[in-house]
Amino acid sequence: MKKGFIFLGCFIVTLGFISFANAGMREPMEGAGWHYPWKDTYSEWKPGNMKYDEELFNQDVIEAYGWEAEDVDKIKDMIPPSMYIILKNPDIWGPRRINVTAYRENKGYLWDRFVKATKEYKDTAKIDKGWLINYTAGVPFPEPKDGIEALWNFKQHFREDDRILSAVTIITNRGGQVRYQTSDGNLMYFDGRLEKSPKPLYKSPNNERRIDAYANAHPYEMRGTLSVITQYDDPEMDDSFWLYLPALRRVRRLSAAQRTDRLPGGQDLMWENFDVFNGNPSKYNCKLMGKKEMLFVHNGDPKGSWIHGKHLSGPNDYYQKVQVYINELTPKDPDFPFSKVILYTDSKTWVPYYGEWYDKEGKLYLFSQFQYAPNKNGIFVAVVMNHVDMQKIHSTGYAVTDPKFNTGLTPDYFKVDSLKMAYPSR
Repeated sequence: MKKGFIFLGCFIVTLGFISFANAGMREPMEGAGWHYPWKDTYSEWKPGNMKYDEELFNQDVIEAYGWEAEDVDKIKDMIPPSMYIILKNPDIWGPRRINVTAYRENKGYLWDRFVKATKEYKDTAKIDKGWLINYTAGVPFPEPKDGIEALWNFKQHFREDDRILSAVTIITNRGGQVRYQTSDGNLMYFDGRLEKSPKPLYKSPNNERRIDAYANAHPYEMRGTLSVITQYDDPEMDDSFWLYLPALRRVRRLSAAQRTDRLPGGQDLMWENFDVFNGNPSKYNCKLMGKKEMLFVHNGDPKGSWIHGKHLSGPNDYYQKVQVYINELTPKDPDFPFSKVILYTDSKTWVPYYGEWYDKEGKLYLFSQFQYAPNKNGIFVAVVMNHVDMQKIHSTGYAVTDPKFNTGLTPDYFKVDSLKMAYPSR
């Protein structure tokens, strides 16, 4: 009898160890994967020139909420209202789960340079009528006193010098019908540069602050469609917009009033919320709402995924408890089509996690979500991005593949003729 009791006890202990070992694993989600329909360079996930720690792909899950997990009400105060709505309504938005894992401290030689630059240029940057002046590199305002300083910290967040960012774009409507595109978002910055010379400033006679190019390779009818936007270090200069339409074989200039128009192909993205928020800070009133611990994807899975026919990419990612600043932006223009924007930004890197856009009646309209994986050099890659129309039940998800950061891009790359060679039309 005593031997039997010992054997039973050992068996129970063994089971306990098996259960404990499995408790840290992320539960798979049915249907989540890479479902790209064409056979080309976007057909599989690739790390590009990124080097990720292997531990990022399989993190130990401490607790999970949402689909087939704990009730989201338990973390309602730790997620934005938009994400709470989505997690509570999987019949509308599809399954989604928050897998909570340990927060990984920022590290890498570029992060070290960013921290050093913040100290070196401390107290040199100033705000003049809502515009940042005398900025060189690092965080302009390490301890922001108000919303406008916090907004400029976000605009100058820890980042790459340039990038070529290839992504599969998944556009899903209310009925679960899906259209796929490829949407490359390439850019270069002219200040705050940490790796590629000239640094920290790329001085230009045209006084640019940032240039973006947005290019399509699929579907066939959109192949070679190009958008180029240039932002200047001058609050009085409107951003310049150029659109190349292959079907018309001509370049068209867009007005600044079209900043809130959606991008070609039916996406839920506009220039004003590109990278969560891409507006002119001097045209907004800002109110810093405070600092708070919330659940966001700071060190997520580098490999994105999605469920065909369901909304939002990255449905089963790793989330961490992160200290964020919450900033409320209200447009100064009374005719602007949105009443306010709520930004959620990391308190250390100042990268954006969420942006919520409210219509003129104060109802939640659009929201953006970015999910990151840190490269070994420290730079955070937005491996999954979502832009969602909450009122139309319509979403655009992006799953990044083969990203290339700090490649040495120059302004010549962003000329339309140069881009036409990189992204030939049909």
